[in-house]
Amino acid sequence: MELNKLKNIKIKKISSKTLVSNFGHGRYFGYKKKKITSLIQITTNDGSKSFGESLVGIYSPKLFEINLNYFSKFLLGKNINQSLKTLDTFQVNKFFFSSGLIKSVISSIQLGIFNLVSNIYNENLSQSLNRIYFSNKNEISKKIPIYSSAGSIKANLDDLKKDIEKAKKLKIKNFKIRIDLNSNYQKKILLLKKNDFGFAVDLIANTYEKNRDDKKLNKFINFIKKFRPLWIEEPINLDDFYKFKNFNFKKIKISYGENFNSNFDYYNLIKFYKFNYINIDICHFSIVDIIRLIKYLKQKKIKRKILLHCWGGIVNLHASLELARLFNDYVYMTEFPIADYDLNNEYIQKVVIKDSYLEFKHGEKFDLNEYYKKKIKTNFLIKPEKYEFKF
Repeated sequence: MELNKLKNIKIKKISSKTLVSNFGHGRYFGYKKKKITSLIQITTNDGSKSFGESLVGIYSPKLFEINLNYFSKFLLGKNINQSLKTLDTFQVNKFFFSSGLIKSVISSIQLGIFNLVSNIYNENLSQSLNRIYFSNKNEISKKIPIYSSAGSIKANLDDLKKDIEKAKKLKIKNFKIRIDLNSNYQKKILLLKKNDFGFAVDLIANTYEKNRDDKKLNKFINFIKKFRPLWIEEPINLDDFYKFKNFNFKKIKISYGENFNSNFDYYNLIKFYKFNYINIDICHFSIVDIIRLIKYLKQKKIKRKILLHCWGGIVNLHASLELARLFNDYVYMTEFPIADYDLNNEYIQKVVIKDSYLEFKHGEKFDLNEYYKKKIKTNFLIKPEKYEFKF
């Protein structure tokens, strides 16, 4: 399949859709009891539709909408191939468009375009990307490893027990927990080990300015080593990277990257810091850039694995799972958020999981348009100003 064959299909409209629903029972830091999913919807001249999603839109939906409206006007009237080239051209300007909020917006549009291609050809996203970039030479996996993502830093032991039971019911034995180094986190780790979970620990909340504490981090490192976690995520603030050698992370696997979204960022993480895993969100760092990064890893024979970060809606999650199918040799695991979220629950409950592997039925395509069509018609849809970040 060549994109030139779709030259008569042109983008007519790109709009933002801000959805909100109940989330996490108020146990997740920074969310209270609600969480946002920021979508884009692409409509073409022949009536075809598709969705994209932006990670940054979770935290600043109005800024996302403003920037989306600005960039969209450069794509109206262009076909798919022209639109992808335009998005790539934007990023030549390294002062504005190659990282940060704007890169996240560009990534959301690009994802929407690729979902549009897969809709037109009635195939999965992994199949479309395989045709466009690899001439169908990549093997698409029938199952991929995932980990359950829950365990809020504000959760008590009873909350964690409920998350553990939910993960068991879903047949996922890998678990990422978020902990507060100022709390009695030891009991939470022991509970995970008692239930025979492979577990990772997200420390990002402890890297905020008011929470940084080198002594407590060292204490945690000494405690956690004997439990052999799958990995530790974001243990120190980016501004403190110069301190990294001051901590004894020997024999502990480290992951960084969810808040990065430029090739320069990831090349540096790979080349200079040599972390075990790089953590990438395809709604923040574009699919085309991930393909370039994987080609770089392959060309340089670098044995580094990717963790696909997913903390958004079903566009984010489903696309991440599809990308993992296409790059199974390079993706270690994909994040599978199991925290209660009304917008996502229907999808979470329908997937097939066995022994921590999500399985795909041959020839089956999930319909994102149909899924969100129902959500947008309900009271999930809001004005972005209502949940805008307050500076």
